[in-house]
Amino acid sequence: MWQNWHSIITCPGLVGTYGVKMPKPIKVVIASVASIAGVAMIVLVVIVVSSAITDITDMPPDKRRLPQQALTPEEITLSVAPQTDGSLHISERLIFDATANEDRPIKWYISGETIGSERDGPRYFVVPTVSDVTAVQLSTAEESTKDDPVEVGDLTVTRDDSEVEDPFFDSVIYEFTNSNPPNEDSQWTPGRHIIDISYVLDDVYLEVEGREFFALPLSFPNGSHEATSIRTISLASGGKIRCLPNNRSFTPDDDCSGLRERSLGQDGTRLTWRRAVTDNIDAIGFDAPDNMQAEPSAAPEKWS
Repeated sequence: MWQNWHSIITCPGLVGTYGVKMPKPIKVVIASVASIAGVAMIVLVVIVVSSAITDITDMPPDKRRLPQQALTPEEITLSVAPQTDGSLHISERLIFDATANEDRPIKWYISGETIGSERDGPRYFVVPTVSDVTAVQLSTAEESTKDDPVEVGDLTVTRDDSEVEDPFFDSVIYEFTNSNPPNEDSQWTPGRHIIDISYVLDDVYLEVEGREFFALPLSFPNGSHEATSIRTISLASGGKIRCLPNNRSFTPDDDCSGLRERSLGQDGTRLTWRRAVTDNIDAIGFDAPDNMQAEPSAAPEKWS
């Protein structure tokens, strides 16, 4: 039986009878239909793509820009501009979501930060002097974009150093208060808010163990508890960014390994990280730009 079935399958005269080969006219008809369908599909794709291109081109320019809150998590971003006089001019943007009856002002807690130590010697610090602090609230409406923000109003800035006995460790508190709160019990309406803060830091151009650099304490991007997610620092000049571990000798870290979740830009002038309580980095350092007019000062020291 197996032999007979095998002979039927392999017999050339029976192949057409069992439909294994298709007659040529049927092939031609199917091929023609497929060609027509293919042409129709191409025409349809061209029409759809052309329509999409036309729609995008016809959109007014302001509609192609994203509003402030679009595709943006709660975050803090710093744009840092080193100056030849040894100061840092900083623009900081805070994006956060407020809950109902949010009655707290925004607060910074600024103190000295450890940037390393000598073996059996003192600890090195950066203790910045802060000045020219201003803050403004930005609109989150559609017409307010990242490139062209609409201002809502200035915030009131107050400074409290009444609890400072040791400038290395005790914090100066800066409060940013809504000048026009929605009601007596709330500083912010529920939802997304955007605050722009600008300030100047002095006493941050330092020299440690023969190395000259700018030091930026991370208490500024970490000083507000409203945005608990992502922080980004971008340098306008100078670089490359190196993290300054607070728990060992003065050894600037090119990889910023003390920040658990981080991303360094390819040229080293941009650092993004997700804040974590286990991070052992309290400051970053970076090389000064060319043509500095000021001389660096010796980093403050404190013996434990």
